[in-house]
Amino acid sequence: MLVLFLLGLALAASPGPDFLLMTKHTLSHGTRMGYATFLGNRTSFILHLTLAVLGLSVILKESALLYLFIRMAGAAYLIYLGCNNIFRRISAQAAHSSSITSMALSALLAYQRGFWSNLLNPKVSLFFLSIFPQFVTAENFASEPFSNALIFLAGNSCWYLAVLPIVGMQLIREGMARFQAILDLVFGLLFLGYGGKMIIEDLQILLRYLPGYSFFS
Repeated sequence: MLVLFLLGLALAASPGPDFLLMTKHTLSHGTRMGYATFLGNRTSFILHLTLAVLGLSVILKESALLYLFIRMAGAAYLIYLGCNNIFRRISAQAAHSSSITSMALSALLAYQRGFWSNLLNPKVSLFFLSIFPQFVTAENFASEPFSNALIFLAGNSCWYLAVLPIVGMQLIREGMARFQAILDLVFGLLFLGYGGKMIIEDLQILLRYLPGYSFFS
């Protein structure tokens, strides 16, 4: 049980698109928006967990085309977030806006971004499918499937609940505000980088199924 809790904590602490999105919203718009993003993320995270526990997400593991389709959708969404972040900053500077906080972000939009960012990441369900058999016995998982999932969820959520209030502290946000334009571009480039990396990986996988194909044919 403790192993699953620590595993969930370690997964959250590893930098990724979800953590970047929550951090960006918290720094730019405050802790409230960070938590709204967190709730959206948790909603889709619980959906991934449920699918994994019920065994439905095995479809993603066995269907290469479906896996690639969802990965491409997730990559496209990350690229959209990156472009949106960069273009909004450029537009704000052109309008002589000194702070991104003047760009309204509703709690609903923050929730939706958190939800879709995590939901369109098939690696989450595949992670559960590969991890649970390694750390939970078949008998234990069969008798208490959702208990094991909830322990993993608790460990994974603890990291965000501990970090977001710190990131959202007024002193830290005021200090970061001086570098807001740079931060916006950095976050935008990171989202673009993650999305581009996923697309490159997908193309490499796709080419394995097309050994006779040539771009120059």
